[in-house]
Formats: sequence, structure tokens, C-alpha cells
Amino acid sequence: MRRTPLVTLTTDIGWAYAAQMKAVLARRAPNARVVDIAHDVPPQGIREAAFLLGHIAPQFPPGTIHVAVVDPGVGGQRAPMAVRTSDGSFLIGPDNGVLSLACDALGGGTAVRLDAGTLVRSGRPSATFEGRDVFAPAAAALASGRPFARLGPVHELRRLTLPVPKRRATTISGEVVHVDVFGNAITNIPTADLPAGVARVSLRLGRFRASAVPVWRTYEDGPLGALGVLGSSFGYLEVASRNRSAARRARIAPGARVTVGWSARGGARK
Repeated sequence: MRRTPLVTLTTDIGWAYAAQMKAVLARRAPNARVVDIAHDVPPQGIREAAFLLGHIAPQFPPGTIHVAVVDPGVGGQRAPMAVRTSDGSFLIGPDNGVLSLACDALGGGTAVRLDAGTLVRSGRPSATFEGRDVFAPAAAALASGRPFARLGPVHELRRLTLPVPKRRATTISGEVVHVDVFGNAITNIPTADLPAGVARVSLRLGRFRASAVPVWRTYEDGPLGALGVLGSSFGYLEVASRNRSAARRARIAPGARVTVGWSARGGARK
């Protein structure tokens, strides 16, 4: 028995534009099940979308079709593309780096440049909305059983890499890679890199500084409005403010630099 095709959507285009992509999928692949990962990625937030998809895509079953539309170069020189990963999943979107972390997380893969002429049923695709006119039709084609090789010629995937944290004896420096809906600032610093037993840290978050920020296990560990550092569900350190927005308090966005410090005895480094 053939499994129901599963399609995910990750975009910065908001719900109205995303609904048009879903309309294409509903018409062309009515048996497919569509799951929204996010439609509120910050505009042009390629790295943030790549981070999210890279962590979330492996949680879906093999064979899932993942569509990512964060595309500031829509209609321009970047290629529209699809990737078949080693676990049998598919990635569809612009070749601007947004797919590369998910490709790595799924074991690597083979890429093709989408041939819009074989996907558009009538007229020409919009130069400003290939999410609806190229990427959604490509996902529907795969969901309906079209062979991957028939989507277009072989293409080399553009790579994107997140910066690597800099580790010193009692500090780690990195950057914010994602700000969630609560205003929690998720960094690229692995939670395991903070030594066990450290109870308080110094914090530099963009231009914001604090000398003794507690390390929490849960958000409930601090009083309302307090600032804390804890391990996020992504496996990286995050800066949070209980029932408030840490990002708003520190006036930062993805890309902001962050440094966490501690003393050799486990306290905050001033």
C-alpha cells in the first residue's frame, strides 16, 4: 500500500501567499498531506530558515518532501532546484543555501535544477512568486509519483555554513541563529559546551551586557521578567526572559553576537 505523500512548507511569505502554494498542492496532489513548519521566518532570513529546516527535517519520516521558500533573489540568477537525499526525502527551493543544512542533516544528496517548462501547465510562471508557480508544482509532481530525474538536469547545490563558536578557557562566543515566537534567542553554542555545574554566567548579547545571569534548567526557574540562560530543545544555549521577550529586552535579532563567560570556579566572569 502506497504511503500518503507528506509535504512540509517553510517560508517567510506569510499565510496568504502560503495558502496559494497549498491551493496548487490541493489541485495537483490531492492525496498529499501538508504540514506547515513555519511561515513567519523573518523576511530574507535564509540562514534562520536553513537552521530550522536543518533541525526539523530529520524528525519527519524518510520520503517527506520539504519545500523551503525564503527567496530574496526570486526570478533572478539563482537556480530553482530540488534535492533527493540519501534517506529518500526531497528538498525543494531556491539555490541560495536555504536547503544545504537540511541536505547535510539527511545524509547528503543529489540535486537537479528545476525545469519550469515541465511544471507549469499554462502561461508563464510569475517572476515574483516561484513558490506557487515552480516549487509547489515540483512538490506536487513528486507527491504524484513523477521520477526525480525528470524534474531537470543535474545541478550542484550551493553550500551554506553557520559560523563556528569560538571557545576559550572560560568563554564561548557565537551568534544568535533563531529568535522564536516567545522572543527566546537561540544561539549556535552547543549546550554541552557550557561546563557542568556553572550556576551563573556573564553575558554579552549584541550591545546588551549582564554580569551574573543564572543558568536555568526550565523557564520556571526564574521570576517573571528575569533573564536566564538554558539549553534549548535544539541542543544549543538560548537566552530567555520568563514570560517576556529576551530579544526585545536586548534589542537583538538573528545574527547578533553573543559571548557567555564564567569563572574557573563556576561563577560568572565579570
